[in-house]
Amino acid sequence: MPLSERAAQELMGEIESGRWEVGDQLPGELALAAELNVGRSTIREAIRQLAARRVLTTRQGVGVFLAATRASEGWDRLAEIAAITEVVQVRVAIESRAAALAAVRHEEADADLIRRALTARNALLGAPSAELAAADIEFHGVLVAASRNSLLDALFTGVRRRLVEAMTELLDLMPATEQDADEHQAVVDAILARDADRAEALTRAHLLGLATSLQSGAGQRS
Repeated sequence: MPLSERAAQELMGEIESGRWEVGDQLPGELALAAELNVGRSTIREAIRQLAARRVLTTRQGVGVFLAATRASEGWDRLAEIAAITEVVQVRVAIESRAAALAAVRHEEADADLIRRALTARNALLGAPSAELAAADIEFHGVLVAASRNSLLDALFTGVRRRLVEAMTELLDLMPATEQDADEHQAVVDAILARDADRAEALTRAHLLGLATSLQSGAGQRS
C-alpha cells in the first residue's frame, strides 16, 4: 500500500475517533507529517485523497478543515480494489516469468506437484474465500518453485502472506468461476508441454484479467 494511502487511513482513523469536529481546522502539513512520521509530500497527497472523499476541504491560503466524519459512499471499496491491483501487478512481474522458466526447467516430480496443487485448488471452488485463496497461492507457489530460480522463489515467498490476504479480499469482491479454473488449467497445460512463451502469456493474461475485472466493477467474471 502506498505511503500516502496509509497516511490517509491513519488520518481517517483520527477523524473517526472524534479528535476533530466538523468545521475544525487540522494541524498544518509539517505538524501532520511529523506526527505520522512521513514526508510533507505524502501528507499533501493524503489530504488530497481525503478531500476527494469529501472528508476534508482545503481553503487556499488558510488551511485544511474537516468537512465530514465519514467518507463518501463507495470510496472504501475503490481503495481496496486499488490495493489489490498493486498486488496483482507484483504477481505479474514474478509469476509470468516464473511460468516461462518452469516450462523449460520443470522435472517430472514438479509436474506431479503441479497437478496435485491444481486439483486441490479447484476442489475448493465455492469454499470460503480464505480457504480458496490459500490453496490458490499454494498452487502458484508450486509453479514458481518449478522455475528453479531461487530469486523469484524468494521474492514470492517474501510477499506470500500479502498475496493470500489480497487474494482473499479479491475473492470476497469477485468470486471465482469455472472460467478461472479453465485459465489455471491452460497455464498448467502450457508448462507441462514445455511451451514457455504460451505459459508466460497465459499467466500474464490471467492475472491482468483479474485486475481488469476488478477495476471495471464487474463483480464476477463471466
